[in-house]
Amino acid sequence: MSILIVDDSMMNLAYFKQVLSEAGYSGIETASSAEVALERLGMSGERVPRKAAAFDLILLDIVMPDMDGIEACRLIKACPPYADLPIIFLTGDRRHFKEAFGAGGMDFIEKGAPEYELLARVQSAIRLKKETEIRKSREAGLVKELQLAKRVQKTVLPSPLLEPSIEIHAQYIQSDEVSGDMFYWTRIDEHRCGVMLIDVAGHGLSSALISMSVRSLLAGMVKRISEPAEICRELNSQMFSLFGGSRDSIYLTAIYLLIDQEAKEIRYFNAGHPPGLFFQADQKAHYLEKTGVPLGIRKKIEGGSGIYRYESPGKILLYTDGLVETPRKSIREGIGSLEKVASRIRYLPNDRFTEKLAALGQDKNDDVCIVSIQLNE
Repeated sequence: MSILIVDDSMMNLAYFKQVLSEAGYSGIETASSAEVALERLGMSGERVPRKAAAFDLILLDIVMPDMDGIEACRLIKACPPYADLPIIFLTGDRRHFKEAFGAGGMDFIEKGAPEYELLARVQSAIRLKKETEIRKSREAGLVKELQLAKRVQKTVLPSPLLEPSIEIHAQYIQSDEVSGDMFYWTRIDEHRCGVMLIDVAGHGLSSALISMSVRSLLAGMVKRISEPAEICRELNSQMFSLFGGSRDSIYLTAIYLLIDQEAKEIRYFNAGHPPGLFFQADQKAHYLEKTGVPLGIRKKIEGGSGIYRYESPGKILLYTDGLVETPRKSIREGIGSLEKVASRIRYLPNDRFTEKLAALGQDKNDDVCIVSIQLNE
């Protein structure tokens, strides 16, 4: 353990160093003024060190000439490398306590106090610093893992689908490092495409793991099952199989579209998700609003199936509720506001259309996914 003792009294320096040395502490250094202490910390001349000096604790006298301990503490604590370095004040006068603690001191030792009190406070301060270092190391490791998870999550998202008859673009805005939102699309055959958007309840790593689990099931499922209702029932069954024994409520909303461009037909199943919006020419937006319960709530799901037959090219807009939820407003009002904005810009190229809508989700506290499907002739 390395301790820096700062006091303008040589007698006090010698006393504190002797007590700590006899108690088994090594690496004890002394400084006879605040200025000398700042030099030891690499902070002389208003320098800011890149790396902290190897001290676990500072014992700092309050009353010293030139610069007192309170001002020195304030400077040390304002220096990022030393923000967590514990400082214990040495004092014979309690009048300075309020100002001293306000400057960032964590404790105090009255001069003349018993040795056991000094050792107990020093031990407590050093233990706290070590615990803080362990916590920060774990947090740093978790941040790295989350960043890796974020990269992995993005690698499974499909690239834009760009064909003469159909274009699909998406925007993905995460409130945390990882998200419970997920989108998926695939070309099933020459005329049909499957598109799905899911939103797992909650945020962060647990929601992301569930969305990734669902995503891993979709590729094989969509190839062997055509009907949207059957896709969602199968996913619901898998949700119960994977998470049905959990004490916590685990569920997700989803909307799956089967787009048949030869029949000009959209078959869909909505499991508790906000309605899709279909914009055609100058017509008012059509809501794909038939809906059922979210997946994972009941063992069997009913309702939610719908069919829409269109006559002319247009855009289908899918989105998660993070885009339309606003404090003190109903989600229906939010959807109405989204419809107005989307109607004004629906003539934009599909990628620009999604980019413009993404601006609406930048300041939200929830994950946001936007998928736009441009159906051409």
